[in-house]
Order: sequence, then structure tokens, then C-alpha cells
Amino acid sequence: MSAPIPAHIASLWRNNDKIAAIKRLREETGMGLAEAKHVLESQLDGGDGHEPPREGAALRTAIETALARGDKIVAIKLLRDATGIGLKDAKDRIESGDPQQWLVEAHLPHTPSHPAPAPAGTAAWMAPGHEPGRVQSSGAWTAVFVVVLALVLAGWYFWRA
Repeated sequence: MSAPIPAHIASLWRNNDKIAAIKRLREETGMGLAEAKHVLESQLDGGDGHEPPREGAALRTAIETALARGDKIVAIKLLRDATGIGLKDAKDRIESGDPQQWLVEAHLPHTPSHPAPAPAGTAAWMAPGHEPGRVQSSGAWTAVFVVVLALVLAGWYFWRA
């Protein structure tokens, strides 16, 4: 279907009444279930199967268009697909309203959750991920505490019986 979706059906879709929107489109056009769902998704959610825009101006235009029609979720998805950033970061950038934050930075690969090790000879306080006042623990003391607690409880249970 190359014709635009009627406004009353589009409003149902955007108000998350997707079943009613699909049903109305099927009634008005005679489409099948899968075809109607695909048409609505591709025209209203931007899921047309094409590569998301990666260039600054094209991405900005696509995001502004999505926001203009009230599709904040689509705008967030466009930004995530183009940049590879996380959901929260993309949501924060879109909600900031600052188009400068929508620009694609050097498309860096996803950063690991653990910081890279410090080069040899680097002071501990200069290591990546170091937080002043925070002591790194291996969790060994917690394991010792749990074992001792289990032994004390087992001893108490058997002596009581």
C-alpha cells in the first residue's frame, strides 16, 4: 500500500491501540492480517527495512520528523540504530531537545563494561575506573562469613535437638 494511512487509523496506532488499527485497516482495504500489520509498522513506526540514516543531517531530519508526529519511541530507535548507544542514553539525548546531542560521534564500537587495565608502572589511583574512597573487594570475606554463619546455625540446631 503506497497510499498514506488514514488519520483515524494512524491515531489508533500511535495511541497504542494497534489491534484496532490493524482491524480498521483490514476492514477498509481488504488486506490480510500480516500485510496490514506490515504496512502500519513500516509507515508509522519507520520500520521499512531500510538502513537507518547515519549522516548528521539525515539523522537529524528523521528524528525531527518522528518527534513532529509524536513518535518519541521511533526517534529513540533511530538514534540507537545510528549510533549504537544504549537505550537510556538515547532516551536522554532525545528528551534533551538539543539536536547537537543527536549527532553521530565517530561511530565507536560498543565500549566494554569493564575499564581497560592501566599500563604497567601506572599508579593505582590513576587506573581507569578508580573511584577515590572506594575499596575494591574480592568478596572472600563475604564467603567466609556465610560459611561461619552456616556452621554456627548447624551447631545450634544439633545441640538444641
